[in-house]
Amino acid sequence: MRKTIVFLFLSVFSFYTAKAQDSIRAREHINELCSARMHGRGYAYMGDSIAADYIRQQFKLLGLTPYNGTDYYDHYAFPVYSMEGTVAMSINGKELKAWDDFSFAPYSHSVNGKFRLLRLDPKTFTDEVKFKRFCTRNKRKLEQSVLYIDLASIDDKETRNKVKAAYNALQEMNGLPFKSLMIGVDETPVWSFSNAHTHCEHVLCFVKSTLVNGKRNKVRLECANELRQHHTRNVCAIVEGTRQSDSVVIIGAHYDHLGQMGDKVMFPGCHDNASGTAAMLDMANYFKTHPLPYTTVFVAFSGEEAGLLGSLHFAGDKRNKLDKVKLMLNIDLMCGGDDGFMMVNSQADNTKTFYDMLVDINKEDNMVKEIRSRPNAANSDHYPFTQVGVPAVFIYTLGGRTGGYHSPTDTPENASLSQYNNIVKLLIHGLERFCKP
Repeated sequence: MRKTIVFLFLSVFSFYTAKAQDSIRAREHINELCSARMHGRGYAYMGDSIAADYIRQQFKLLGLTPYNGTDYYDHYAFPVYSMEGTVAMSINGKELKAWDDFSFAPYSHSVNGKFRLLRLDPKTFTDEVKFKRFCTRNKRKLEQSVLYIDLASIDDKETRNKVKAAYNALQEMNGLPFKSLMIGVDETPVWSFSNAHTHCEHVLCFVKSTLVNGKRNKVRLECANELRQHHTRNVCAIVEGTRQSDSVVIIGAHYDHLGQMGDKVMFPGCHDNASGTAAMLDMANYFKTHPLPYTTVFVAFSGEEAGLLGSLHFAGDKRNKLDKVKLMLNIDLMCGGDDGFMMVNSQADNTKTFYDMLVDINKEDNMVKEIRSRPNAANSDHYPFTQVGVPAVFIYTLGGRTGGYHSPTDTPENASLSQYNNIVKLLIHGLERFCKP
């Protein structure tokens, strides 16, 4: 009798310990994926390749079968900028702090030199005729100057939006009458690689407007940025289904992030999306020992930050036989979650059943505060699958503490996993019910 009691105690203890270990294991994955050796899992210093190797090793440790039958890797390439080395800016001899005081756009042209600041009225910049006249009058000055527009001083929202649209439109234009454009801002804008795939001939940088004083400002800029063919890979593994192995569920999460702005600034990408990658690995661990009736494919996507390129590549590969896929679950942004989570594309004819199942399970077990719903959008790796007819949804958390968006502050220290266990458990239960014969 005593042995039985001890056995039951140990069984219960092990069960609750295993539950508690979920977020602990996730935190270990997140800490590793956000570490300095990963270089922000971007395109500078091949950070995404280092992260891919880590995920591949985790799949191997879990005993998962390579999806492609060889090395877990799904190779492809795309053009993108890679900013490595020194990134610096000084105004009138005062060195500024990268990111806190200034930034270069991810697609900015390389630069290394000293220039005078040439101020430009925002209304002139947004008026094509007036801007051409300005450039003609100042042709010589423009060759040796940085064109400066103080966006922070504009109170009118419409004018601010026109200025933003104007400098964004310049990215793909060649033969411009100036080489360097500086925008005065209240705060450095978020980084985004979604359009950083075409050759840009001018420098685009941002600086806190309060640091630009007086009429005669001398500026020193240094940045090395190279547009190159970047070789990368999705990381894929598979667990065979127990009853209907010809039916497939895909669980995916993008592991790439923004990388580095030179040698000074790293974007760790804890919330976006080390957290989702950790959740995918946790689910792989669970379904390896508790396989679904359907075959489960786990895909860690690269290239999401460059425009959903990893999922586009996977969804466009006819060898993947996506007509067998009954559901694609994309997990992106998993920190916080105090207010529940959002499901994107949850009301489509081919996804509503899964959404309703999660809502019913949550009513029974009260795992999260709320499961919200919104229409489909091209905002994460589920989207390319929806475009080829695959039932696909995107999960992201609502509320709670996260580290910010596309910022160096998106670190494990700034993020909470308070609802992580409940959300992952709910998704697992939902998939088990969805795949039940």
